Amino acid sequence: MNLLGVITSLKHYCVHLAQLPPTRWPGKIIGFGLRQIKELIEETLTRLQLINRAPEKLDPALVEPLREPQVPELLKESIAKRFFISPDQREAIVTALRKVAPEAEKQIIAEADRICDHIFDLLGSGPTPLGEKIDWHVDFKTGHRWNPRTYYKRIRPAPYPGGYDIKVPWELSRCHHFVRLGQAYWITGDEKYAREFVAQVEDWIASNPWPWGVNWACTMDVAIRAVNWLWGLAFFLDSPSVTDEFLLKIARSLFVHGRHIMNNLEGSGEDPHTTNHYIADLVGLVYLGICCPYFKEAEKWRDFALRELAREMEKQVYPDGFDFEASTCYHRLVLEFFFYTAVLCQRNGIDLPQVFWDRLYKMFEVVLYILKPNGRLPQLGDNDSGRLFVLHPRAVLDGTYLLSYAAIFFQDSNFKLPRFGLAPEAIWLFGPEGTEKWQALPPRSEPLGSKAFPNAGVYVMRHKDDYMLISCGPNGQNDLGGHAHNDKLSFELCIGGEEVIVDPGTCVYTPSPEWRNHFRSTACHNTIVVDGQEQNPVERDVLFRLSDLTRCRCLVWETGPEKDVFVGEHYGYLRLDPPVVHRRKVEFYKNERIWVITDYLYQPPDLTKESAGSRASRSQQTHLLEFNLHIAPGVKVVPGFTASTNDDAPGVDMATPMRNSHVVMAGGQATLVVASGNRAPDPGVDQSGPMKFRLSRAGYVLAGVQAWGWSDLRCETGWYSPDYGLRKKATMVILRIQWPVSVDHDY
Repeated sequence: MNLLGVITSLKHYCVHLAQLPPTRWPGKIIGFGLRQIKELIEETLTRLQLINRAPEKLDPALVEPLREPQVPELLKESIAKRFFISPDQREAIVTALRKVAPEAEKQIIAEADRICDHIFDLLGSGPTPLGEKIDWHVDFKTGHRWNPRTYYKRIRPAPYPGGYDIKVPWELSRCHHFVRLGQAYWITGDEKYAREFVAQVEDWIASNPWPWGVNWACTMDVAIRAVNWLWGLAFFLDSPSVTDEFLLKIARSLFVHGRHIMNNLEGSGEDPHTTNHYIADLVGLVYLGICCPYFKEAEKWRDFALRELAREMEKQVYPDGFDFEASTCYHRLVLEFFFYTAVLCQRNGIDLPQVFWDRLYKMFEVVLYILKPNGRLPQLGDNDSGRLFVLHPRAVLDGTYLLSYAAIFFQDSNFKLPRFGLAPEAIWLFGPEGTEKWQALPPRSEPLGSKAFPNAGVYVMRHKDDYMLISCGPNGQNDLGGHAHNDKLSFELCIGGEEVIVDPGTCVYTPSPEWRNHFRSTACHNTIVVDGQEQNPVERDVLFRLSDLTRCRCLVWETGPEKDVFVGEHYGYLRLDPPVVHRRKVEFYKNERIWVITDYLYQPPDLTKESAGSRASRSQQTHLLEFNLHIAPGVKVVPGFTASTNDDAPGVDMATPMRNSHVVMAGGQATLVVASGNRAPDPGVDQSGPMKFRLSRAGYVLAGVQAWGWSDLRCETGWYSPDYGLRKKATMVILRIQWPVSVDHDY
């Protein structure tokens, strides 16, 4: 009996239980106890070899009533016929790739060669050599190793205070790199890539016997691994290195993967809190069910998963097309899950409900509008760099390939933005026929405009290459908030296609609760912090839960050819004394290229204390406000700027030179002017007017932030994380002031 494992499970379950209403505790506690007993019995019997589920013992269930020698040929035939690619497309796809993306060939071969040398760059690690034999059980960033003989249900991420990252072995064992080996093989014909694929699969199977070790602990990762193994097989079907013996071995393991997924689903259709994990589980079952039809249970897996996927599309995707997890990067991941699976179904004559297709289209439409002018995704909520498979090496936040997919698949030129061109991924997915469809489409005729996604609470202001995205939505996951941040009324800003103000990202999850909580904190976003408090309370060791006290809502959304207006507010600070509401108004003057951001704090009349009725008592009630601006990397803050320096810059609205001002410049083109007053908060300063900031850009200059009455302005070192596991220094501009509370809120 693994007593430590039971204790660890109990601790995690208590945290989960605390998130539920007390009325549900008795049933949940009984269920937890019964599961623990069942798991202990299973583990004990397996260790005593009274239950033997080794892959070689599964042949009767695997192919009944077929004979073992038939399996390799069936596997090759089914993948060649049913998967995205087949050997007979090789020459045409490689030729098309060389025409459309000639630089891709060198990138692919260079990465594949590093993989053959066992050099991996995962989750911010940088290129790291893993040695002659890969250790699949280690977090190679910290050196922590999980015991390969630990029962999979006893494995947990690093407990507080962290120290190592379970995502590292999981990410490596997702085997995304098998696609790159296969692409290099198709391009060069070099058998070394096939030999490396075979060697790694065989080593993984030998090093990760079911049900032991870290790489069976998360069903989502088991499913993603199965999909990437199928991709590898599809590339190497005609390789002499892929022998019948190997095909039988990988078929057995894929069958174990399928059974493991089915028996360890991360939720159910009736569960209101299913997430991207459950969708990933279903995707794995669909792929195995379609591509391995000779498995005895294949039809069961496929039909069950397709029914559930259709249900999850309606449950986890809002009517406006946004994924419900309050994260733009998880929106991309879930879109990949749904889309790639839909393409596979279409190729195999499997229909899906119309509501599924309609909402899938809207998911792509979300990407179309939220992508920045440079093609990068904004970072609302968490970013764990997650993908289903990766058909072309590109930056984590680059989402332009999704537009190529949508244009070709839906034959819709609205997604064909000429500046981005045809993504190489589309050639691998759709073949030369996809290239022809893309070329036949005219480019989008209308420029992208502003767009609201009211269910998700995401509002995009856009005019030409000027762009702002505002966060004003729920914490997602039906109030669990597992991937949400305290980013209400925060924004990201691009001027002339250039990132100027950004969301700092995510950094890490469990290896460092301190950094995890820092990056999801209010101060780490471009919004107002009141009295140093969080918009929603953050518990230091509850890393995937964020209560939604903010109940953020949009009050006004108006968009026109000359001006956009957004007004929203949140109620996270009603728990303070005195309680206050934060309201933010954003006005975008398009032709002048000026943004005016006005923040209001007010005390709702029904919460006003009796003592707050007089002007004297109101003036004594103050809050310390902080407005943080997280400046994009490469953008510098230069002191000593005055308005007279910028007289020739159109769009600048600064009447006089300013003391203690700062100028933010990017490559000599973008400029942000921040006006400030005194260096220390001064309650005696009249702060009755609203704070005002202007952001404008004309020519090569960004100009116009006016801070009315701020009594402290400073620049400090902040952090920016564009990829999971990666953290780099950046600049923060911080404004502070003591703000008297007012009960007046007629704006």
